[in-house]
Formats: sequence, structure tokens, C-alpha cells
Amino acid sequence: MVDQGNPNLQKIISINAYKNEYYQFQNNALQKIEKLSYDKRNFVVSTLDAKDFISSLIEISVNIPPEDLQDAIELKAYDDLGLDQAVEYVIRFIEAPERKTDKLRYFHVFVAEPEVLHETFDSVREQVKYIDYIYPKPYLIQNIYEKDILDAYGVHGFLYFQKEDAFLALFKDGEYLYSKSLKYSFENIYERFCELYGERVDEEAFYDMLQNEGLKTSNFDYQDQLMKLFSEIFLYVNDILIYAKRAFDIEKIDMFYAGSESGPILGLNEYAHTYLGIESNDFDFDYEMEKGEWYIDQFHYLSVLEAIKDIEGEESPNFTLFFRPPPFVARRSGQFIITTIATVVLALSLPVYNYTYDTYVKIVNEKLTKEEKQLNELVTSIKREISSLEAKKKDVLAKIKAEKDLFEKKKKILSAIYDKKVNYPMKAKTIVSFGNDMSKFNVKVTKIIDEDNSFTLSLYSTSEKKITQFIKYLTDKYERKIHTDIEKIYKDEKTGIYQGDLKVTVL
Repeated sequence: MVDQGNPNLQKIISINAYKNEYYQFQNNALQKIEKLSYDKRNFVVSTLDAKDFISSLIEISVNIPPEDLQDAIELKAYDDLGLDQAVEYVIRFIEAPERKTDKLRYFHVFVAEPEVLHETFDSVREQVKYIDYIYPKPYLIQNIYEKDILDAYGVHGFLYFQKEDAFLALFKDGEYLYSKSLKYSFENIYERFCELYGERVDEEAFYDMLQNEGLKTSNFDYQDQLMKLFSEIFLYVNDILIYAKRAFDIEKIDMFYAGSESGPILGLNEYAHTYLGIESNDFDFDYEMEKGEWYIDQFHYLSVLEAIKDIEGEESPNFTLFFRPPPFVARRSGQFIITTIATVVLALSLPVYNYTYDTYVKIVNEKLTKEEKQLNELVTSIKREISSLEAKKKDVLAKIKAEKDLFEKKKKILSAIYDKKVNYPMKAKTIVSFGNDMSKFNVKVTKIIDEDNSFTLSLYSTSEKKITQFIKYLTDKYERKIHTDIEKIYKDEKTGIYQGDLKVTVL
């Protein structure tokens, strides 16, 4: 029994709507179920992937009263995030109390489109009739700290791969700080691997290899491409961490956890440690629940833990649009049936009915007249407030536009100055240095193409080995200063000359 303060609840049902995967929690056991069914005694929860919502930190004046907080946050979210005014987004938020100042309060805001919620969960709703809570997935990681599985001290990073999504999340002292959807879902990893490998491999066999052998596969034909691919992934993750550290004033990340919905990936922690310089462990924890499988997606456990808190009266960011039906007496059909029964009973006693009905009509009329007067006063007040706010908003937007225009103008000037003083000399110096290096290996260049922070050298030599040695020399000599990439080296059959285009990115 899942009583948790509510004896009417029998089970917690955790749903992954993206994979049509369902688990039930009862008697401290988490078990997979093959089919969903409606039962009003079930507490039904699910999660929304990071790719399907926007997460941001916004600031609000401390002077805003509690009754106006929701409206103020929504208005700020529309302005700060540039949301489409024609769309009524689903906006949820939690406060970040540790950032509060004398003048400002800060809130983590989660924004989703109703259309996306319907596309993702309508098929599930048809089976269970309602979904009590839909959580923003990365937010649930806080339960790991609340269950004392991890110490709520320092900054921790979490990297999680799924078939259709992947995300990076940061928590500071056990509190949600930042999350971002990544472009490297398992599907994208598979496509990128095939691109690097030069031909398509069996998709299911590729996923099985990752799950069973990880990045240390025994298939030597795959090994080099996997190394290149995950090096690319963690360089991308490192760029995001650099941004997050700057945006949230993070001095360092103390620990990193990496995993996937299919289980730990062998070798993933070594890549995290190598490319991020952070000690890394598996994102795979013991939640002290009985289970019937060797591995269950971590977010089924975390959804259950969050659901237990909600049953006990705590509140979580909730994207659901699929609420439970109201009690019978609160439904229109229920009210109709009750009214009908009452009418029949009254009809059996006409005098009593006439007297009672006449009294009822008078009371209702008096109540409606009073309510009408109150509503008219409220409408007039609201219209005046809207007119005032619209005028203020128009003035603020004009000032913001002027400031943005001035900022963009100055930004372009500074970028141009920086590019001329720093990037151009750096590129020129790097190309001259490459010229000296090429002479050592008898490698020549026929063309240089300059593109922002990178350039492409069209190389040729009488020997493919010399070009290869030259590229390896550059990689070793300029480690962490440049990134080199060459798709292929080919031989001109007429001249016997080997050629290739080397792309160099200045880091």
C-alpha cells in the first residue's frame, strides 16, 4: 500500500511517455508493467525531457505581493525569454532562496508549449485518464541529496544520455542550479558514428555494444571512431560547463556523474575525467527499493521519490494539463443528477416544493445580483489596471529597445577592435609557425581559407606519411591551443602527389 498520508492511494505509477515504458511502486518495490489502465487509486507521474522545455533564472522585485507573484513571473518570463505573445505557455517555477538580496528574489523558471505536452502525453492520458504530475526531468536529481545518497556540499555535474535526448545538469549544495539539453542523444550519437565510420552499421547492434562493452569495445574497427566521437562530445560538454561556471560564478565543479537510461557506459568516466578535469562516477545509485531488473532508468526511482513528497503535501514544478476529474458532486453531470433527484422528490410534495423553490429562487437572485455588482466593480478595476500596465510596458519596452540598440552597436565596435588586435595577429602568427613546421616534413600548402576562428590548409606532399607525421606533430606541439581535423588524404594518380584539406580551429 502507498498510503503516505492518503489511504485512498494504492500505487504510484511512473511513466516514460517517450519510450512507452511503465513502472509501478507498491510495498517498496518498483516493478515494470506492460500495460496501463485507469484506476483512480493510482497516483500517476511522468517526466518531460530537457529538450521539450526551457529553463532559466529570472529576478523579481521583493516588493511584489504573493498574490501577484505568478503573474509577475509569467510576464517577466515572456519578456526575458522572448516568448511568442500569441502562445499561452505552461510556466512553472521554484525559488532560489540562496540568491535572494535585499531588493530581488530569484526563481528557476520552466517553460513548455501546450502543443508539445499534448503530443507527448495524449496517448498516455487516453489509457490512465489523468496524470497527477509531469516533472521537468533534471529537477528530480535533488532527491538524491534529500535521501542522503550524496552529500549536499559543493557543485556537482550530472550527464545523462537517452535515446531521444541528453542533458547536463548542475546542482550546488544539493539545490538545482542549471540544466541544458544536449545535441548528443543516443540517436544522434549513432548517426554521427556512422558518419565518422563511413558506412551505416546496424543500429540495435550499436546500442547493444554501448550497453555491454561501452567505449572499450573489442571491435578495433569501431574503437578509433568511438574515441573521436566521445572526444568531440566531451569537448562540447566542456564548452557548456565553461559558460555555466561564468554565468553562475562557479569556481570549480567538485564531482561529475555520467550515465544513461540504459545503464552505466563503460569508459565514460575516464573520458569525463580526461576532458573535463573532474573526478567522475557512474550516475547509478541505490534508492533502497526492491526491483526485478538489473537496471531501471534512474528517473523512475526519482519520480517515485518526488511523488511521495507530493502525496505528503509538498509542491513540485508540475507541467501536467491532465488533471483528475473532480468529485461527483462537483461535476456538471453530478449536479444535474442531484438536481433531478431533488426535483422528483419535491414534485411528490407540491406545496412544499412550491414554497421551497420560491425561496430558493429569491436567494439565488439576491446572490447573483450581489455577485454581478462585485464582478462589475472587479472588471472596471482590472481594466484600469491593464491600461496602466500596458502604458508602463510600452514605455519600458521602448527604453529596453534603445538600450539594446546601443549595446549591439558598442558590441559590434568592440568585436571588430578585438578581432583586428587579437584574432588576426594570432592567426597570422599561427600560420607562419605552421609554415616553419611544414618545411621540417617537406609538406607544402597550395591554399589557405580563413573562417572566423579557424582556417583550412590545402596540403600536398610526395608522401602520405609525411602529411600524417606533420599533423601528429602539430597536435602534440600545439596541444590545447588548436584542434585539427582532416577528412582524408588522397593521391593524384597522374602526378603521384598526396593531397588533403586540414581544418585547424584555434581554441
